Amino acid sequence: MARSLRRAPIGILPLLALLAAWELASRAGVYSAALFPSPLEVWSVFTDEGPLLLRHTLASLTRVVVGVSLAVVTAVPLGLLIGRYRTLERLLDGTVQIFRCFPAIALIPLAILFFGIGEKPAIMLIWFAAFWPLLISTIFGVKSVERTLLSVAQVARASDRLVLVDILLPNALPSIITGLRLAAGTGWLTVVTAEMMAVRSGLGYMILYAQQIFRPDEIVAGIIIIGVVGLAFDQLIRIARDRLCRWQEGLVAAP
Repeated sequence: MARSLRRAPIGILPLLALLAAWELASRAGVYSAALFPSPLEVWSVFTDEGPLLLRHTLASLTRVVVGVSLAVVTAVPLGLLIGRYRTLERLLDGTVQIFRCFPAIALIPLAILFFGIGEKPAIMLIWFAAFWPLLISTIFGVKSVERTLLSVAQVARASDRLVLVDILLPNALPSIITGLRLAAGTGWLTVVTAEMMAVRSGLGYMILYAQQIFRPDEIVAGIIIIGVVGLAFDQLIRIARDRLCRWQEGLVAAP
């Protein structure tokens, strides 16, 4: 966590430069004020419509947490098994490679047909989008485990459960957490798109509705929230990685 805090002052400089450029462009009248709101106008959305923004943000957050959690409990065990057993890998590899190429956005019409309008299609789309990066990262992590550890376990006649839980899972954890970072980001992007089509709440719905009533300030406010929450997701996962993978310090080139 301390490492992330040290990076924060430097990481905020590009954002400050972008904010300054935004303010200058709005003052110069590069675009009409009705189309290109100033930072002050967007800030007024946060102060005047805070409860509304909070309600939509919490709705999106809930869907992402549920969808990504479902992806974790399904993709990680399957990834451990595929990485461990070569026969299972040969059987499922082609299917995995085909399905992971399907964009979740393209499945929105099918999700609505099967699950209707509401929470279910959004959550299933998030699960689908988050599942594949987690699965691939878990398989890669298992494949990266040192052969010596598996040889020792084989000599000691360790059970398959012990090998999976006590050897493969801990050693594959850095790759799994990397997959979780990708899954959280993908799930967050997916929920915004799904909410524009299949749900009547959340940041995606708010942005679409703001476009319909011609409120560019609300659109920009929603986009800013999406970016900030996405950054928060990533930072939380980084903190979890630093705590769970402390044993990795000094063994890799970069933190």
